[in-house]
Amino acid sequence: MDVTVIGCGYVGLVTGTCLAAIGHTVRGVEKDPAKLKTLQDGHCPIFEPGLQELMQENYASGQLQFTGDVKSAVKDAEVVFLCVGTPPKADGTVDMSFLEGAGKEVCDALAANNNEYMVTIIVKSTVPPGTNRRLYNFLREQTKAHVQVVSNPEFLKEGTAVDDCLRPDRIVIGGESPEAFRMMRRLYDPLVKREENFMTMNWESAELTKYAANSMLAARISFMNEMTILCEHYGADIEDIRKGIGSDNRIGPAFLKAGCGYGGSCFPKDVAAMEHISKAAGHESLFVHAVQTVNKNQKKRFVDKIECKLGRPLAGATIAVWGLAFKADTDDIRESSALDVIKYLLERGAHVKAHDYKGMENMKQVFKDSVEWCGDPVTAAAGADAVALVTDWPQYTTLPFRKISATMNTPIIFDGRNCLHRDVMRESGFQYYPMGRPAVENKLRLKTRA
Repeated sequence: MDVTVIGCGYVGLVTGTCLAAIGHTVRGVEKDPAKLKTLQDGHCPIFEPGLQELMQENYASGQLQFTGDVKSAVKDAEVVFLCVGTPPKADGTVDMSFLEGAGKEVCDALAANNNEYMVTIIVKSTVPPGTNRRLYNFLREQTKAHVQVVSNPEFLKEGTAVDDCLRPDRIVIGGESPEAFRMMRRLYDPLVKREENFMTMNWESAELTKYAANSMLAARISFMNEMTILCEHYGADIEDIRKGIGSDNRIGPAFLKAGCGYGGSCFPKDVAAMEHISKAAGHESLFVHAVQTVNKNQKKRFVDKIECKLGRPLAGATIAVWGLAFKADTDDIRESSALDVIKYLLERGAHVKAHDYKGMENMKQVFKDSVEWCGDPVTAAAGADAVALVTDWPQYTTLPFRKISATMNTPIIFDGRNCLHRDVMRESGFQYYPMGRPAVENKLRLKTRA
């Protein structure tokens, strides 16, 4: 099929690249001149495992193309993806201006090209219920192009987005046109392994499905994070509890990892939107509000724990922060726990040394010179009073911990992701404080500062 993708950001680029990989001809439209040049030079502007190689392969073959011209991009298009931003307004409602603008530009281009066949406009953006219906009515009034609108929410996880796109566990399509549903079935045919995994419903159901999924996953994380408080009080181990409840078939093991709070581009935004959606329906969602509250409190509690276990005020202390991205295998710092952790540390007068394998340049734009940026975790820890591990990069588990402990002022690690090995910490002479797990409390070797 002939496919056009409007917007080559994270979702648009992954979607377009994967559709090209399964045989469709894909044209990506990018309006940002600098990003467009990067793409046309064959370089991937974002870090996502496997994406660069797949993009370059299909770009070299001509299966994937990039342009800044909407009119030429939609000339032969059968389906057009809208992958533009839908940021929240100050009152919590969604800003439709980018989506409406992109949709109208596409329809005007189709009308100018005198397309006689129906084109399916696919909204990938996460939007509140009623948005796709309003967009369809808006486009029908604004242009003469023969189009249908479907909602096709994405369920990509950063770090595994390519695999999620090529091996989806379900494909959700919302709309009212049987013809558009058939078009979508053709589009996704190579990815549909079981017919029941291709789900059609009305616009509002598809829109709410995305919000409900992310809110439910965020709720599981927040529940486990709240359990860490009880574990630390009663001497229980959150990892044993995770295994104990995760083996229950009614619950399952996914998204039960405790830590210092969730982040990213989806969970915080979508859970907050769910609260607003509920209020718009005249309902106060105590459940969704609690999920957000627990997540916010967990980040502060992590810093409180650092100050408590150090046994001294954070003012004047040097804290090394390992990990800035909201999760491993991405450079995305949006709503990262590290943002709040560093902010709290700085507010309390600590000197922060920070390291991340991919997210450092993005975080520099936020904190600039108020943080000491380090090229490797060993350098970050040298001379520090404690290490705060905030992102679960696997590389952090294989560091030379004996060497690191010898260079620190006090060898203490606060593991906000429970990813380090307790025996290694003990053998390396660290005081080790995970989340909701028994601590390792070796005798401290405090160094006298010059």
